[in-house]
Amino acid sequence: MSLFEKTHIGQLEVKNHFIRSATYEGKATIDGRPTKAIIELYEKLAKGNIGTIITSYSYITEYEQPAKNQLGIYCDDLIEDYRKLVDRVHDCGSKIVMQIVHGSSSKQAFPDQAKILGPSAIAHETTGIIPKEMSKEDILSVVDLFAKAAKRVQEAGFDGVQIHCAHGYLLSQFISPLYNHRSDEYGGCVENRVRIVQKVYHAIRKEVGKDYPIWIKINCSDEVPHGLTVQDFIKMAQILVKDGIDVIEVSGNAWKNHKPEESAYYKDAAIELSELVNIPIILTGGLKSLDDILPIYNNTKVQFFGFARPLMKDPNFINKL
Repeated sequence: MSLFEKTHIGQLEVKNHFIRSATYEGKATIDGRPTKAIIELYEKLAKGNIGTIITSYSYITEYEQPAKNQLGIYCDDLIEDYRKLVDRVHDCGSKIVMQIVHGSSSKQAFPDQAKILGPSAIAHETTGIIPKEMSKEDILSVVDLFAKAAKRVQEAGFDGVQIHCAHGYLLSQFISPLYNHRSDEYGGCVENRVRIVQKVYHAIRKEVGKDYPIWIKINCSDEVPHGLTVQDFIKMAQILVKDGIDVIEVSGNAWKNHKPEESAYYKDAAIELSELVNIPIILTGGLKSLDDILPIYNNTKVQFFGFARPLMKDPNFINKL
């Protein structure tokens, strides 16, 4: 089968093996609504032969917002705006999945106004922000925010929802021993650190039903000493697959720091995981040409490939491949 032929990613039929990985545009309204510029960009991506578009990360509560002019899905009033976006993408023959996120200390658009939560009250190494250590009640509240946001995603007509558990945002801090120093059932061992992610998954599943696609983007490593390891990631991913997660996109916490000449940064972790689970794995990061992709596609179980920066430069990138 060709990379460019119709296939299934989980229960979702897609026109090829290529994914537009979530990429921040900074083109939403101040209150998180999709604009004409967003709709036109996604239409260009769909016309450029992307099989599936994952939206930029969308914030799920008004009390914090990782970036300015970021998409939001924090209230029911937003649903109708997104239906127009989804319809436009579908008209062009592509599928679209919304990524949802809760921020933390790694990035905040309005830090002086935000309620900034984290697994532990540890200053972030780049921002210096010290989050409020979450109580168990805070954890359950955030779980509920994810579930309600996912229901809105479904009602807006998106083909699935992706949980953001990467790049230093809240859920990825929970799975990382760098930021999670808790001594309760949400900290310590691998099983405890991934517990909040499991709760988010199960709460979403209860809201959207048994057949709606629930994906996750997750760090395979913190890429620094004493952080999340690939071995930890593999165990966590297997737990989530056992719970029922439909698709895993593999990323890492230092994706911005890789050199331009590097390619397929996370292929080893993605390949290792693909040998152990029976769900689709998306490899993202450092994919720039078919030379980066074909050896993986032809010789491993990793069959789906995500792109961010190549599509920022050229929405027609897939057609040019």
